[in-house]
Amino acid sequence: MARYYLLLLFPLFSGALSAQSDTEVAACLRACLQVPELEAAFTQEWGALRPLYLRKRENPSIGSRSTDKQFDLLTAADFRSLPWEVIPVTREDIQNLPLEEAEFGILEAGIEFRGERATAGLFINLPRYPRQWMSCSFLLQKEGGQWLILEKSIEVLP
Repeated sequence: MARYYLLLLFPLFSGALSAQSDTEVAACLRACLQVPELEAAFTQEWGALRPLYLRKRENPSIGSRSTDKQFDLLTAADFRSLPWEVIPVTREDIQNLPLEEAEFGILEAGIEFRGERATAGLFINLPRYPRQWMSCSFLLQKEGGQWLILEKSIEVLP
């Protein structure tokens, strides 16, 4: 009977058991942001590569993910290998950005890990342009210590 109760409680603690470090979250996010289609979409929309502002999740909520705390630990140094700048910012930082900067690229990201696989979703706000959202989904597999993209979908939405 005690074993049955443990099985009932397992889903509550499975997030903690599969939690990843902030370096794993950064590596997975870098793999997603390095796809050539994403760079092409950025330059098509902006004309030049501009900084992306990665919104941190300072306030955990009921719908929080197991990686929310790791997102809050990310810094700009975690994304130095990218051809554009990614700057993790809080909601307050976004509100204090100059209007021109805030209109170019607020990045919302979510990553879930399941063993050696991960799913990632990116949403980039582009309010200054006729097409106002870029939505990206990725399925990744960790092989040889690196995250490889198995499937991806990138859409620029009106």
